[in-house]
Amino acid sequence: MAVFFYPEGTWDSQLQPSCPHTPAIPYRDSADLAQLLLDNGLTGISVQDLADRLELVGYYRLKGYWYPFLTPMAGSSKRKLPFLLKAAWDPIWERYVFDQELRNIVFDGIVSIEVFLKSYMAAELAKATGPFGYLEPAGLPGLSTEEHKSAIADIAREYKRSSLPQLKHFKSIYCDPLPPIWMLVDCLSYGDFKKIFYKGADPAIKRRLALQLGIMSNKPGVGNEKLLRGWLENIRVARNKTAHNGRFWNCIDPKMTPIKPKLYPADADWWGNEWEPFRRPESRGPAGFLTMEYFLLKQLGVTHWRGNFIDLMNCYPGIPLTPMVFPDDWQKLPIWQ
Repeated sequence: MAVFFYPEGTWDSQLQPSCPHTPAIPYRDSADLAQLLLDNGLTGISVQDLADRLELVGYYRLKGYWYPFLTPMAGSSKRKLPFLLKAAWDPIWERYVFDQELRNIVFDGIVSIEVFLKSYMAAELAKATGPFGYLEPAGLPGLSTEEHKSAIADIAREYKRSSLPQLKHFKSIYCDPLPPIWMLVDCLSYGDFKKIFYKGADPAIKRRLALQLGIMSNKPGVGNEKLLRGWLENIRVARNKTAHNGRFWNCIDPKMTPIKPKLYPADADWWGNEWEPFRRPESRGPAGFLTMEYFLLKQLGVTHWRGNFIDLMNCYPGIPLTPMVFPDDWQKLPIWQ
């Protein structure tokens, strides 16, 4: 593994006239980078073993895990080499491995939610407008005429290149240009499904879905579609992050942080009151997302996810809770029961 930079003069300045060139920095191979880290105070690993890990994972990917062990810069929230005194390799690697396993569990829960969403929306839309109702603008009233036209083009493209067995069978038997909606949803990405079928659905369908997921408004028996819409976008962001191996365990990302339901202190039975421990202004870490994910999975009866997640946390007692923004007693909170 090596770190490369564009040498001076190799970038076409005409393409980005206002953008400065990357400073000319010499090439360094994995052994050189490993020695650099050890010379700056990293302990507990040999040059060769560290070079092997850098080859395996990459310098900049691992940097996100050793960053908290670097020296804080005066007057800034940033950090830089050298490492803090007694910075050891094992806790850094432990955080990397933990994050890998955490992403797998998060993604597993998201898949369960996604499968349900596609199944539910396909059934509701077919019930409302028929199996091919989505082909007409009236079948997806939440889309403008131009959005609907673009959506059908996107659907046709994904259908054409799909190799799903049910769609291959449909293509071989029927002459319809597109299949019924309940076949179609599985060939769409989560993002396209959300952009087309969720956004396009009648608001009444969305409110029923919110109610089905326990996302209630302050009106009895009415789902909170606005809150659901925000959560579905949070899921899209987290899905992309976990699918593309983005660092998750201490990620502070407002786009992944769910809006909390309103607090009604006088109403002891209001479901939103259970979110109180996660309402702090700084609660932008993954704890809020993980709590929302568990809440939705609990509504769907997916019982294994909580156990898998708690087992993972218990297997890594050295992982600090503060960067995840979990309170110390999070496992005992009503919302996590």
